[in-house]
Amino acid sequence: MSKQVMLMGLFFAISAGLGSVAHAGETSTADGVAVPNGGATADPVSTDQLYAEMRIQGGQYAQNYRHQMLTGDFTCDDVVDRVAGWVDLDSPEGPRFAMLFVTNHGGKDQSEIRYLPFESSEQVALCIHDETAPPVMSWQENSTEFMAEVIGDDRLCNFAIRVDDFMCDAPQFFYSQEPAGNGDHWLFFRN
Repeated sequence: MSKQVMLMGLFFAISAGLGSVAHAGETSTADGVAVPNGGATADPVSTDQLYAEMRIQGGQYAQNYRHQMLTGDFTCDDVVDRVAGWVDLDSPEGPRFAMLFVTNHGGKDQSEIRYLPFESSEQVALCIHDETAPPVMSWQENSTEFMAEVIGDDRLCNFAIRVDDFMCDAPQFFYSQEPAGNGDHWLFFRN
């Protein structure tokens, strides 16, 4: 068997396996068909909507950076949201990790951007900037007990958006339906 045929078979097997990946907040019908939006009436955040917000909030070159994207229901409203993260090299203060949260919560589009500085004494910062390995974004589902006892607010959505540089505690962001005093819906937490 030629290497090309073996690689094609491997590609097909991986593609088939990736086709069944579940996202946060995704539900399924009885026959196993994924309903990406949980059957909600609001539209899920599209890739085009995310990239438009990247350009508006992150600048015209934001989507050209190597970026990560998380897709799932991170606002606990059964509608698919998207979060993008990238190392922003355009800031005069030096590189920062940009996180863009885009939701259609309650049928109304919302987007917020956060910048995490590198190598800063600020609480909302990352410890190290490695040009070859950007920080990794991930999500974590927490129990309501954890939200009440550790986070201190069980009214927040229990999905954490985490950013790991693997050198210090990961900053986490939780969605709140009630905005903070500054109007932000995404609240910061760190152990």
